[in-house]
Amino acid sequence: MKKIGMGFICGAIFFTGISASASNLTAETKDYQLFIDDKEQVLRDKPISIQGRIDLPVREVAEAVGYEVAFENGTIQLRSNRNDEKKEGTTSSGRNVKLEKIPITQKLKDVEVTVHAIRLTASTTDFEVTVKNNTDDENITVDLLSTRVEANNNVAGKPSETVGIAPVNPDFGTVTIKPKKEIHGWVSTKGLVEKNIGNIAFRLTLRGNSEKRTFTFHIDCKDMKFRTL
Repeated sequence: MKKIGMGFICGAIFFTGISASASNLTAETKDYQLFIDDKEQVLRDKPISIQGRIDLPVREVAEAVGYEVAFENGTIQLRSNRNDEKKEGTTSSGRNVKLEKIPITQKLKDVEVTVHAIRLTASTTDFEVTVKNNTDDENITVDLLSTRVEANNNVAGKPSETVGIAPVNPDFGTVTIKPKKEIHGWVSTKGLVEKNIGNIAFRLTLRGNSEKRTFTFHIDCKDMKFRTL
């Protein structure tokens, strides 16, 4: 399996396109691995090869390096999260952030997410969350395939570890949160090898009627009492 490496992305992200009038072109998906700063990013949509050129999914790659993506009036907008740049601490992408103790609540465009607790098991890392849909007319679902957890970033003596969603998620797998409603449950990601955790970055993406909202929680796990089964 081939690997695609990206050392850094600065300022803007550029992706090439194909003219609508082009003919006799063959596109095929490729099982390429994408690495950003030597860390693998699992893509939901596979890269596409067109005449020897590799096209990547804009939204997934942009979000992996800290950009929000929106489609507005026929244009693709990429925006960095400047609030993160003003906080203290460090993330794997080099932006400054502040580690916080749970419970942590974040709000974005009339949707509110709270992380209440973290549970460690032999096979999963589970997050107890509440999602409140305060919109007037949007149905909200959890985009589980975009969920990512990074543990022990820049913790001395411990390698950082990144995992994606666990195979089983009964609380949020098929749930739609109606306007002015909320749901409480557990989001399960794959288990972490290291159980002595100094910090966790938990990314949760929600889908609305026309856009996605991505919440990233930078959690201080020092002296935390993790839940167990």
